Amino acid sequence: MTSNKALLFILILNFTYLSLKWIFSFYFFDENLIISVLSNTKDIQYYPLIKSLSEFDLNPTFLDYYNNTNIINFPLASLIIHSIFFKLINIYSFIILEFILHLLLIFILFNIIKKIFDSSNVALAFSLIIFTVILLLKLGGHFINLEYLQKLYFILNENLGIRTPRPLVTGVFYFVFIYYILFFQKRINNQLSYIYIIKIALPLGLLANSFIFLFFNCLIFLFLFTAVSIDQKFSIWFKTNKKFIIFFIILLSFFLLPFAVQMFFGEKDYSGRLGLIVINLEQKFFLVKYYLSSLLRAEFLILFITTVFFHFYLNKKNKKNSIVDKINVFFFITLSSIFSPLLFFIFSPNIISIFHFLNLMIFSFVFYILLAFFGCINLILKDLDKSKKYLINIYFTSFVVILLILSIPIEAKFFLKDKQKRIELNQIDDFFNNNNLNNTNLKLFTNDLLIMNLWILNGNKQLVISDSFSNSLTDNQIEFNLMNALKDFEIGEIQLKKLISFENSQIRNKLFMFLFNYKYQANSLYTFSKLKNYNKDNQQIITQTSPFRVQMQIVPNDEKQRLLRLFDNLKVNQNLLPEYVVINNSGLFKDFKIKNNQYIILLNTKNYQILKRS
Repeated sequence: MTSNKALLFILILNFTYLSLKWIFSFYFFDENLIISVLSNTKDIQYYPLIKSLSEFDLNPTFLDYYNNTNIINFPLASLIIHSIFFKLINIYSFIILEFILHLLLIFILFNIIKKIFDSSNVALAFSLIIFTVILLLKLGGHFINLEYLQKLYFILNENLGIRTPRPLVTGVFYFVFIYYILFFQKRINNQLSYIYIIKIALPLGLLANSFIFLFFNCLIFLFLFTAVSIDQKFSIWFKTNKKFIIFFIILLSFFLLPFAVQMFFGEKDYSGRLGLIVINLEQKFFLVKYYLSSLLRAEFLILFITTVFFHFYLNKKNKKNSIVDKINVFFFITLSSIFSPLLFFIFSPNIISIFHFLNLMIFSFVFYILLAFFGCINLILKDLDKSKKYLINIYFTSFVVILLILSIPIEAKFFLKDKQKRIELNQIDDFFNNNNLNNTNLKLFTNDLLIMNLWILNGNKQLVISDSFSNSLTDNQIEFNLMNALKDFEIGEIQLKKLISFENSQIRNKLFMFLFNYKYQANSLYTFSKLKNYNKDNQQIITQTSPFRVQMQIVPNDEKQRLLRLFDNLKVNQNLLPEYVVINNSGLFKDFKIKNNQYIILLNTKNYQILKRS
């Protein structure tokens, strides 16, 4: 198969698979486009940020009452493409970019494999293997509840999937960097140029402003790979290439400026909601010790031993082989993924969501093992008759196509699991449209992320409370907005205590996760408050929880007491009250009652209630 035909085939296959959910939406539901987008795409909490950025608003509050807030600290390079398209074509941008960016990622990955093996057929086969493994793991997850299979699917999907903006955008930046690295060994010794330096520095700069963990991994890898690739004395090489090195440092520093500006001028509370914490020397020692001990766990040792085995096997059997040399690039990426967290913990004064380092490390190992295994098979079969290779490709391609066809009814069955939710969302969207609640400056109170996005994407400007990633408000302002509305609702103390989990040991309270995300992380490395301020059963859980589990969120008792006092002493600010309320009556808000008779119920569904303030 020619290169163009092979690439076209894998792109068509990927396009077909991506189209399934949109076809299902059209076939099974009579719904508005916004509902399809919100139901069919992931990480929708970033959509209000994308909309704000499209309007050049770097400090969104979604409340006119607040002015002159600090800028948000979220890395913006991962959102710029979406914000530009949103400005041009509005809601259609999320659908179109899902296709464009994922097809671009597959295109780059295809060309990386083609560069390694110098064969479009091999690139096609490897792309099909990746596609097949992810599809089988996803389908298997519907029927088999095996933790390790679920983790493997999660790791591959987190780095090759379609979540916005990661890996849909960051994956493109990363694999562009990898593609140009494949030319590195030849360039580093005698063909460095300013153009090539730009090709390396630009994706690095984009990663620094989109996913700092990938940036740090790639930077450590670049240093390591440079060290092993130079075939002369370092002093001689440095003297020869000094002007290129200086150019690289200046260029990368320029790309890092937006990141530095955000860190310096950004809202500190926003950083806390992202999970940023300051660690002292004692915590650094604990973190390093814990990390090193975790490398002795069976899961890591299996991956590490398998990786080392493939590396030595390939290099021993195939010395001075260009294919093996290129596969070795990915071996050094795995080594860098081990060292980079360690260096980050030692030298960085702050840490944030460090579990990403572990996920990237596992992905590096899994990807290398798949690539090295494929390389071994390819080298073993290199002398096979061309007609037999052709038959193997035909059989394997046919298997993948049949698998895709068989997956359609399975995907359709599980697609319909959320049918009731989508019906209700369409009812609410119809209510908004029928009551001209589009492009208004009215304020909405909602405890539901989907409704929040539906309100904003319908052109409305104001939200009494909004997702923690979306606004640049301080934590005090967010707390006041919440308690101000609840006080006006005239809810009782019992109801308030239920909302903040006052009398139980709930982990990951949904309301606090919605408003504050990772602010209240609690693990063996860090707690928001002193350990004694947590319930006794939680204290044991916290001390036994890995420092990498930033998702473990527990609100301490002293914080709950403070919020109760805030509620008791608060005087209602009429300027921050909602004109409309949409409550999701599940979870913490089950049996939630607004007792203020100024709020009139306009619509009831199974899970939602819409009220208007008279």
